[in-house]
Amino acid sequence: MNGSPSGIFDAPVSHARRYGASNDPVWLTLPACGLTVAAPHTSGQSKTGHVRRRSSDGAIMTAHFMKWMTTMTVTPSVWNVFAGAALRLAALVVGALSVAVAACATPVTQGALSPAVQVTPAFLPESNQFITQDGARLGLTVWPAEGTDNPEYVVVGVHGMNDYAEAFHMAAPYWARNGVTTYAYDQRGFGRSPNKGIWPQEELMREDLRTAVNVARARHPDAIITVVGISMGGSVALTAFGSDRPPKADRLIVSGPGLRGWGAINPLYRVSLWATAHANPDWLVVPPVGLVKIEPSDNNAMLRRTWSDPHMTYRTRIDQVYGLVALMENANTAVARLKPNVPTLISYGARDIVIPENGVRRAADILPSFVRTVYYPGGYHMLLRDLQAERVHADYLAFIQDPAAAMPSGEGEWPFRENCTHWASVDRPPVAC
Repeated sequence: MNGSPSGIFDAPVSHARRYGASNDPVWLTLPACGLTVAAPHTSGQSKTGHVRRRSSDGAIMTAHFMKWMTTMTVTPSVWNVFAGAALRLAALVVGALSVAVAACATPVTQGALSPAVQVTPAFLPESNQFITQDGARLGLTVWPAEGTDNPEYVVVGVHGMNDYAEAFHMAAPYWARNGVTTYAYDQRGFGRSPNKGIWPQEELMREDLRTAVNVARARHPDAIITVVGISMGGSVALTAFGSDRPPKADRLIVSGPGLRGWGAINPLYRVSLWATAHANPDWLVVPPVGLVKIEPSDNNAMLRRTWSDPHMTYRTRIDQVYGLVALMENANTAVARLKPNVPTLISYGARDIVIPENGVRRAADILPSFVRTVYYPGGYHMLLRDLQAERVHADYLAFIQDPAAAMPSGEGEWPFRENCTHWASVDRPPVAC
């Protein structure tokens, strides 16, 4: 940001916002460490802000959390509090590190169950349940293809942070009208699934996805199966498909990719998040209502409905945040290991401030040339629920049916991507764009 003290913070001016008149407080959100600095709005007079312990969980698909993790809400006149704020933050980080070392606390995760009898994984649409490989009963929502009991195409949907299967409530009906059955499950710790609010072990999240694909394959042996992962769900999918045991699916689509890992975060934020997650892992972070302006979508009516949904997660433990960032870092690494036998599409919106572009650019540098991308200049983070969502639904449907098809929206590849190829057909190797 022009005019900012070099090397202290990175904050795009486009996210600046003033609260109140000249004598009202101006709020400065400092990511990860859970701090909000407030200082009087002054002109020319340097004053040190006071620190309030406030935090945010990104209740709408990690929107608030990622805003705090990656940007600040400032006005140009707030730069005069940076020196004092930086000193206070440094002291808090050092203090948190000391507590972490002394307490030896560990982020909490939920592991697999140990069933007494052998478990048969299954989808139980009548009870909205997905029985996993270890017997866990996760939430499930099914949108059957219209007019057929034997769909040619099946989607396994994986939602994002603090969300649940209802993330597909706009896309899945569109696909159903076009002959696609969608199975979307609530990941462990989210939605209707047990142990809500406790972060699952990463490998367990991947194993749940592999199992869901296997169950879908057993129910529809002749169907083309596509995994669609949204944000954090995209991170789970990328790490699974980039592993030695990729899910046995035919396509992969990632929407608003969760690619904002450790390597894409300010070092100060990394240290503070690590320290807080280890010193006080059950610290609940909640959104500071009215203080942070986040626009995960331009569909305000949808956002209001989402906020009122009791299955959404509105309070997040700091160790969940820690787990999410670790997962996103692993997803960034995994993109380089994606297999060419599974056509892959990764979509991104230019107005996505939940996953800022620098995180996606970092992945683009190592993305295999055969992976297809699409860029929506008017798209936000919640691409499948934006006002222009039907254009995205149609693009995904086209890719599901034929990975070489042109996007009906007419949108092209990521503009910051140097090299890519397109699938000429399902049966032939990819060719240059």
